[in-house]
Amino acid sequence: MSSVTFRVAQSQADRDAVLRLRDAVYVQDQGRLSDAADTADTFDRFDAHADYIVAYQGAEAVGTVKIVPDSVAGLPCEDVVDVAGLRAAGRLVEFGHLMTLPQVRHREIGMSLMRRGLVHSVTKHGATHVLGDFFAEAGGGLRSFYTEIGFVALHEPYRDVRFREAPLSLVAVLDLAGAAARARTEAGRGNRLLQYFFHDYDDYAKGSRVADTPSGAR
Repeated sequence: MSSVTFRVAQSQADRDAVLRLRDAVYVQDQGRLSDAADTADTFDRFDAHADYIVAYQGAEAVGTVKIVPDSVAGLPCEDVVDVAGLRAAGRLVEFGHLMTLPQVRHREIGMSLMRRGLVHSVTKHGATHVLGDFFAEAGGGLRSFYTEIGFVALHEPYRDVRFREAPLSLVAVLDLAGAAARARTEAGRGNRLLQYFFHDYDDYAKGSRVADTPSGAR
């Protein structure tokens, strides 16, 4: 991990690196897409409002996560679930395309991308809730990694036709302040994941550059 750096994509070279990652993971490794550009009319229609955080090992991009703040364009997950209630109560951000190259999996780069995405969402976009559209476990539930952090599914599992032969999917939401409060409890202080993501939540939440108004007031 010491040789891995992270940055918000700013240049065309960074965006090209995201496409190469998508090809390596979704096309070559998993066979979920026929071409890395297959998402142009679905996920990527939100790119005008989205940020990508890219992990680099030396000069090579090895992972990325996409952060879509709520806007007049809405959120990708709204094709599946109604978020009007959440929108009225807080400020929403959706994570997508969290991926790492096969050769660097299990090195905590994915966790680091998620942590950086969370901090970025709070400090830049004032996020109060993070949504994600996740592949489900074989039994149809959320993976334990997400439930341990505090994600809660918003509907029954569904088949995402945008991906070929994929597992069932679930849209889930994480209440950031609620997760941070659990991290401060006696049980939460012993939870490695909660501590990793939220031990300093109060500090980075104070750094938010967004006024404390709900995203529904867009």
